[in-house]
Amino acid sequence: MTGNGFAPPPQNDKIGGPSTTELAGTVIEYTYSTGNRYRMEFDPQTLTFHLLEGSAPPHTVTLPYRARLIRCELYLVTWIVKPGIHVTLLVDLAERLVHVSAMMPPNQWEFFDLGHISVVQLPEESHL
Repeated sequence: MTGNGFAPPPQNDKIGGPSTTELAGTVIEYTYSTGNRYRMEFDPQTLTFHLLEGSAPPHTVTLPYRARLIRCELYLVTWIVKPGIHVTLLVDLAERLVHVSAMMPPNQWEFFDLGHISVVQLPEESHL
């Protein structure tokens, strides 16, 4: 719903441009400036997301994701938690940073932060 009370009718997804599965086999751990620490483990079609410590109890979830190579070692990664809840990360392996923009459950609060990557484990035959 928009601020004026009008909600547009449902629309089909519009997916264009290149996608990548280059992150498959990669594991990263990072901590946001607001305190939560996470580990993400990438498979070709899903990522397993672990909250290691922070404001909520530790938990793990596996979700489908999309990734796009922006430039060498810089990836746009996105997933849908549930309808209306969307997360987008800019994962910068070269600078060891994660930028996040998200609308989060349960009450759809905005999350906009910067995380520092502490661990990067690349697959054995990585071309990153």
